[in-house]
Amino acid sequence: MERPIDHSTLAARASMAAEGRATSQEASVLEVALDEKAKPRLVRENGRVRLVADVGVNGLDVAHPYPDMKYTAVGRERAAEHLEVTELDGYRPAAVATTFQPQRAPETHRLRTLAEQAAGPEPTIFGTDDRVVFHDTNYPWRTVGKVRTAGGYGTGAVVGPRHVLTASHVINWSGGSAGWSTFTPGYYDGRGPWGEIGVSEVIFWEQVSGPLSDQQTAFDYVILITNQRIGDTVGFIGSRTYDAAWNGSAVWQYAGYAADLASGERPAYQGAGVVSSKQDFTLNGNSGCVLGHFNDFTPGQSGGSAWGWWGTETFPRVIGVGSTIGSTAVEQPGGGTSRDNEYGGGPALTSIISWARTNRP
Repeated sequence: MERPIDHSTLAARASMAAEGRATSQEASVLEVALDEKAKPRLVRENGRVRLVADVGVNGLDVAHPYPDMKYTAVGRERAAEHLEVTELDGYRPAAVATTFQPQRAPETHRLRTLAEQAAGPEPTIFGTDDRVVFHDTNYPWRTVGKVRTAGGYGTGAVVGPRHVLTASHVINWSGGSAGWSTFTPGYYDGRGPWGEIGVSEVIFWEQVSGPLSDQQTAFDYVILITNQRIGDTVGFIGSRTYDAAWNGSAVWQYAGYAADLASGERPAYQGAGVVSSKQDFTLNGNSGCVLGHFNDFTPGQSGGSAWGWWGTETFPRVIGVGSTIGSTAVEQPGGGTSRDNEYGGGPALTSIISWARTNRP
């Protein structure tokens, strides 16, 4: 199988200029839950817009404006026609440039040194912390965003017109409910250029939370179905089923909202990622895999996409989803799978994206 492009080659590539004519798109800037008595109205002043409402002595109802998501399990029988899909294309929108490495953010937040990391219990950093905080609304970085739930947050990436890929353990599975969720593409310092978008449904193989077994990690990914076709605006990435022949290759890029960098308010990037091992697992006849790696990975980055580039393609392809952290110390790779970090991936990852694109267009 064709190999993905080495990071050193990719890093030397010039940006791809924007092509085509831009079209305006509607962005969900703000959604709030208000009863009819509140009488909401917009106030414009000093180049800003405020939404104001009449409130009583007890203020406004603080109920979340997004309803709980529907949730749909994709079993082997339901996904039968998609199980043999091994790759899906991405989409770069018109009038948007492509950068192969993201633009660094201003150095407002200092990265912790290796000595500082070693001073106390921290999520796994292998050797030097190679992550870079960035701010880039070019493609494909604009497809990366923050996933919020009642239980916290994680990272997601757009993989279709209405489809966001994230980890199953990011979802607030509780009491027979998936709770509510939103996605903010390009999230940076509290907001995103295209607003915060509600999620109507979550598509999954397995509901997982808490400490994960290897089998759960192998299927730790879901597709969020958004209320808007945000992929038409920001674009989306493709996918490809991982091949063990790529083990040891410095080819993977990863972006996510690391809690230990900028308090999770700005995305962080690491290039030249290496997958060290591939372990296969089955779930109800489906095939998934655990991709062991020693790339830097901390809470908040869960649900992000590990992607690579092939040939002259104009989009990257995801091969794994950030899932589990190996330990709570600064580590040096030991050559095995002990204390490694892990992505979930395999045939089940490609097929669930394919199923969602087809059945929830």
